[in-house]
Amino acid sequence: MKIAIFAAGTGGHIYPALSIAENFKKDEVLFFASNRELEKQIYAVSDFKVIHLKVSGFRGKSLLEKIFFPFNLLINLFKVIFELIKFKPAKSLLMGGYISVLGLIANKVLLKPIFLHEQNSIMGSANKMASSFTKKNFTSFPIGIKNEKVMGNPIRENFCNHNYSSQLIKNKVLVLGGSQGCKFFNDNLPAILESSEIQERIIFQTGNQLSMENSHKIEYKKFIDDIPELFNETKFVICRSGAGTITELQAYGMPALLFPLPNSIDDHQKNNALIYAEGNDAFIFDEYNFDPEHFLQKLNEFNSLDLKELSKKVKKDLHCEAALNIANEIKQN
Repeated sequence: MKIAIFAAGTGGHIYPALSIAENFKKDEVLFFASNRELEKQIYAVSDFKVIHLKVSGFRGKSLLEKIFFPFNLLINLFKVIFELIKFKPAKSLLMGGYISVLGLIANKVLLKPIFLHEQNSIMGSANKMASSFTKKNFTSFPIGIKNEKVMGNPIRENFCNHNYSSQLIKNKVLVLGGSQGCKFFNDNLPAILESSEIQERIIFQTGNQLSMENSHKIEYKKFIDDIPELFNETKFVICRSGAGTITELQAYGMPALLFPLPNSIDDHQKNNALIYAEGNDAFIFDEYNFDPEHFLQKLNEFNSLDLKELSKKVKKDLHCEAALNIANEIKQN
């Protein structure tokens, strides 16, 4: 069965889409994505056929960009329809973001069945628009929408091969601001971590924009590509709360202190964090009202907890089977 998958913008959209696609034959899948270099690099190693479009979203753009948005939409729409007619997929899957608007319109024009996956706990604008026109809406967390099926967020296999109890010795703490790093983390956390009661080695991902000298307590890295392996030695993590991050924490059962991105659309990262913490915001921190002394106190408290028990509370297994289950639902419906 042939399928078209619309996934672009961020790794949070693309990596789950690739996980789902792995449950189809390579020649049965056609991806639609943007032409950003990062996306080209990700898709280049996947071996799937990809149509890269010159696209960008609407929200957060300048007035001039918004004026030209309809023209750009129309040009790309014709290209998508042409490629769909040529490929002849039986069904399409939308993963959110602006690319999904094109997928929705093109598939409605061609009368093709549409499925949707929402990674976050609050639906993005494109998925919200599309959700009324789909056969099924797969979600990572319960949202309460029409035709919803909570399937979890497809995740890299390495996070499911082990769990927090797999290794007894936890000699590291991870600080992860995302692949690009986090200026707020880089500016505010090193001094606090140095003065904390943490005895474990702290691995701090800074991103490519900053070089910092290692200390006896903190090892700085521009990028960490072996996070699943590092998790086996990690006591807890300090990080953002994007959908991909939260589902990786849940799949592994990793305790974490969370700093939701304050300008995330519809504040979805705060909602993701609350779902991870099951409504307990004691270890969720507001970047705009950050108090270093308060954070140091909470950090030391967290460090002294029985984190094995906390790990059992946060662990969720549904993400590990999400890709296969979603693919099967699409094939059977």
